[in-house]
Amino acid sequence: MIDKTQSYFLKNLYKEQSENMIRYAKTILQDRYLAEEAVQETFVVAWEKISSLTEMESPVGWLFGTLKIMMTHIKSEEYKLKKIFISMDESVKNDIAVHDDMESTVLLDSIISSEEFEILEKLYLQGYSYKELADEMGVPTSTIGMRAKRAKEKFKKKYEK
Repeated sequence: MIDKTQSYFLKNLYKEQSENMIRYAKTILQDRYLAEEAVQETFVVAWEKISSLTEMESPVGWLFGTLKIMMTHIKSEEYKLKKIFISMDESVKNDIAVHDDMESTVLLDSIISSEEFEILEKLYLQGYSYKELADEMGVPTSTIGMRAKRAKEKFKKKYEK
């Protein structure tokens, strides 16, 4: 159980370090949404480890070390998903030579919605950033991020082995 002192400690750490962490992660990940996701995941781990974190000599150093691990994990997951998505697109094009058939295959299997497919297609096949896609769709970047995250989870569940 987390006590008020630990909660206060973590809130202050978040207020003091989150923007620095996001800037650092954005430099590495090249996308603000992914950077924010990495920082959020880092603070989830911090919450889980709060008892030992409050006892550490350098909690900021621990945060940045954990952030590096989170960024590596996110980059790896993004790479795997992109590889699966591109490979699936290429195999459909080679077999049928029509891009729409990949969409039909994914949609007919009821894996993801057409909007989710469009988001993944633009991110992984057309090279959009989350910000560019959000601007095009007229929604906040966080909305695209959440929609992409849900679509990726559904897609990975079906196609990642």
